Amino acid sequence: MTGGAGFISSANKTSKDNRNLGKIRPKLTSSDGVSRDKNMDKADLKSIDDSIKFRMNRYSSGSKSGYFFAIVVILTLAWIIWTAFF
Repeated sequence: MTGGAGFISSANKTSKDNRNLGKIRPKLTSSDGVSRDKNMDKADLKSIDDSIKFRMNRYSSGSKSGYFFAIVVILTLAWIIWTAFF
């Protein structure tokens, strides 16, 4: 027999412990020192543009290789079916 009274009492105890831990731990607060406007002034726009171009090139080359792989798989399956039935 699985579960039963032992499982239920253990689950209740774990739930109670978790609630008590939530009361002990400090609440998260957002720091006022971080501001997007301040950080955008420090951003290197050329570096950001280069990283975007790099990721776009990787995406396009990955999609091309994906199409190539799909075509190879389809041709292989077609060849196996052709040799098996004809």
